[in-house]
Amino acid sequence: MALDQALLEAAMDRGFPPTLRFMKWDPPAISLGRFQEIHDIDLEACRERGIEAVRRPTGGKSILHLGDFTYSIVLPSRMDLPPGVVLAYSYVSKGIIAALRLLGLETEIYQSAGGGRGGLGACFASSTQADLRYRGRKICGSAQLRKGGALLQHGSLLLEDRSELLFSLLRFEDEEERREGLNSYRRSCITLAEAGIPAAWEEVASCFVRGFSRAFQVRIEEGELTDAERRRWKSLAVAYRSREWLHNRRARSLPTEGPYPDQGFSVKIRNVSRTTEEDGA
Repeated sequence: MALDQALLEAAMDRGFPPTLRFMKWDPPAISLGRFQEIHDIDLEACRERGIEAVRRPTGGKSILHLGDFTYSIVLPSRMDLPPGVVLAYSYVSKGIIAALRLLGLETEIYQSAGGGRGGLGACFASSTQADLRYRGRKICGSAQLRKGGALLQHGSLLLEDRSELLFSLLRFEDEEERREGLNSYRRSCITLAEAGIPAAWEEVASCFVRGFSRAFQVRIEEGELTDAERRRWKSLAVAYRSREWLHNRRARSLPTEGPYPDQGFSVKIRNVSRTTEEDGA
């Protein structure tokens, strides 16, 4: 999450190369939306199961990052991006749709006459026009943030069904409400495995690179973070790990390197890969 913000800030510079990243989570984590109440999550249950809790810089609700594929794309201010949120989602989704087609799935953007359906504390239980659907069920959810003309979009693709674990980490009034929520979630969402695509994380990553390359007619190559991006990432990591940010006390403003207290968290940065586009989309 800290690196996403660091890259978004860097993308305000017109010389920033469009950047596509993929993430594995170790240890696994549950991420909250920027404005989501911390009370939606049972933090004690998370600790007991070795699940970290983090807050995203984007909106939405809870996602369990275990058995999922997480992507992030950052586009610079110099690009001629669509002005509205829905149009921008449609623009980026061309790459995701192409990637899923390479995996054997024909997906479409969720169409809603209204503003989307809310649902409990789980992100995949709600529907927005940022969602991709396969046979009527949500398979990929995304969220977006703009800053200084630059755009960040990140999202999650479910590889395996971990819904029972996810719902054990959410708070409900009683067990009946939990069961009803879980059943509703399972009806509205679908994993790659349930769609008949038992793809490994590495195969999905390869399809994303090829899909974005084809959709935008660009050459994608592996890159590295600049020294400035690494420094900004490290300074923001402390803020993103702080209790202040997790408990939503400053969610209306994005984290900075201060005045969040340093809680003894040291950041080790290594083996960071980055894919960039050379020719412009």
